[in-house]
Amino acid sequence: MNFFIKKTLQMRVILLIAFLGGMADTYGQTKKFNKIQKILKKSTNANLAGVAVYIKKNKQQEWIGVSGYADTDNRIMLHEEHIFALGSIGKMYNAVAVLKLAEEGKLGLDDLIEKYLSKEVISSIPNGHAITLRHLLSHRSGLFNYEADSTLNEQYLSGNLKLDTLTHLNALLRYSFRHPAKFLPGTAFEYSSTNYVLLALIVDSILPEGHTAYLRNLLAKNGYKNTFYREPPSKNLTEQYGDLNKDAKTENLSKQTIETTNWFIGDDGIYATIADAAHFLQNLMNENILSKASLNQMMTWNDEKKPDYGLGLMADKGFPYKFLVGHSGRGIATTTDLYYFPKQKMTVAIFSNTGIRQVSPLIKKHYLKMRNKIVKKLFLF
Repeated sequence: MNFFIKKTLQMRVILLIAFLGGMADTYGQTKKFNKIQKILKKSTNANLAGVAVYIKKNKQQEWIGVSGYADTDNRIMLHEEHIFALGSIGKMYNAVAVLKLAEEGKLGLDDLIEKYLSKEVISSIPNGHAITLRHLLSHRSGLFNYEADSTLNEQYLSGNLKLDTLTHLNALLRYSFRHPAKFLPGTAFEYSSTNYVLLALIVDSILPEGHTAYLRNLLAKNGYKNTFYREPPSKNLTEQYGDLNKDAKTENLSKQTIETTNWFIGDDGIYATIADAAHFLQNLMNENILSKASLNQMMTWNDEKKPDYGLGLMADKGFPYKFLVGHSGRGIATTTDLYYFPKQKMTVAIFSNTGIRQVSPLIKKHYLKMRNKIVKKLFLF
């Protein structure tokens, strides 16, 4: 057989095998997505108002599945353009802003916070003279989590505390700094939203425009048209549902969610579509927002053997996915999980406009059961 004819036939066989393999892979993915869609439908027929899921693996086309309602009272179905409150995923965004400022030479991660805050404020902070920005970013400051203060929660949930009358510094003075430190800075890890409020106050101290304007500008420059910080979008925002009575019956908590999301600084505050949030994490992992050196800093874990938290990024090693990075958010009326799996080059986001914080165990169980089923479907079957 002519050499060139033989080579041509071999090439055609290779291309055919690749084509058939691609078709099989596509068929397999479609089958999985259909099964995940059924999982979503079952969950929203239970206690979850609405759920959206985003999945993208490597160079494959992204998939978004939705089920349930954006607004149960008016029977408005959830669609992929709807915008969610992201809860503590806002810490990831604010950490990126701080790392960006470090790249610009406007602050240093190992600077002591007393360089940026007044002596009066520092004297009120347990171990205030020994805390660095890196300690805050990595939750290794030892500061009490102001959100865990029972007085604050009781006053707010009862309607006796109006956030528009409470400054962020006073919130920390009343509900965090009055508690003793949990440990000495840098000696342990404990998640505390206090750290990120302090980071926002520090950025406010060095930027004339403040941290809010800086982060909004960073989002705009990177093309996130459906992401907002501390201001609700004019359209497509979901209604938010929770179960403060813990009776397994949800109520509309949109007013409270918007109030807190607009008030929080540093530790919350982001509204976004599921696609915009997923793209943000993807671009971060691909070094399109921060430099490789900055990303490496974010992914330097408190415990390298059992990764837990870096600088604004969570990490976990577990079966069956082996390793993930990203962040989650838990509110009284919003639940969000946003993760990237480096080994599989896969991004997965699961957002619900029903909160699993301050709810009956039944609602929390429904969300976690749904999430576990999705993970198993993606990585096991």
